[in-house]
Amino acid sequence: MHAPVDVPTIAVRARNVTLSLGTRQSPVEILKGVDIDVATGESLAILGASGSGKSSLMAVLSGLERASGGSVVVGGVDHGALDEDGLARARRGRIGIILQSFHLLPTMTALENVAVPLELTGEAQAFARAAVELEAVGLGHRLDHYPAQLSGGEQQRVAIARATAPGPAILFADEPTGNLDATTGTAVIDLLFTRRQATGATLIIITHDTALAERCDRIIEMRDGRVVGERRP
Repeated sequence: MHAPVDVPTIAVRARNVTLSLGTRQSPVEILKGVDIDVATGESLAILGASGSGKSSLMAVLSGLERASGGSVVVGGVDHGALDEDGLARARRGRIGIILQSFHLLPTMTALENVAVPLELTGEAQAFARAAVELEAVGLGHRLDHYPAQLSGGEQQRVAIARATAPGPAILFADEPTGNLDATTGTAVIDLLFTRRQATGATLIIITHDTALAERCDRIIEMRDGRVVGERRP
C-alpha cells in the first residue's frame, strides 16, 4: 500500500478574480481573472512592475478591497459572503498587513501604535504584549517615541510589530522596503522573515524587487492584471 500523501492546507484561494474600478460607463479593468492558491505556512512573492495589478490583488486577498467577480476564500472564510463590517471582523487578529508607507498614527507613541490594535482584538494585556513585540523588533528603547521621532526603518519595524503582535495566521506585506534605503531595507526584510518564522504565519509579499522575491518559497509573476508565470527560486 502507498502511504497517504499529505495535501497542504490552503490558506488563500482565489478563483477567476476580477477587479474593475471607475464608472459603469467607463470601467477600468485592474484584475483580469486571477487564480491563486497559497498553502498554509508558505511564503509567496507576487512579483510585478508598477501597474501590474499586484497591489490591487493584495487588497482583494486581504479584504481591504472587494473583488468585482470571482471568489476569494481566506483562512476558510468566503470574503464574497461578507459585508464591509464582516470583512473588517474577518481581518481582525487573523490577517496582518504591512504597507510601504507605514501608516502609523502620528499622535500615538510606538507602544500605543502596537497596543491599540491589540486592544481591539480583546487582548487584556495589550500594552505589555506590545512592549514585548517592540522589544522583539529591536525597539525596546523607543516605546515612548512618536513616529516623527523615528527613522523610516524604525517606523517600518513598528509596523511589523503591529502586524505580527496579534499572532495572525496570514501576513501581507506590500512593497515593505519601498520607502527605505537598500541597507535598511535588507535589515527590515531579515526581521520580517524572522518574525514570520517565529509565528508560523503564511507570508505574502508584494514586490517589484526580484532579489526580495527570491527569498520566498514561491514566486508568482503578474503583468497587466494577470498571472503570467510561477516558479520556485
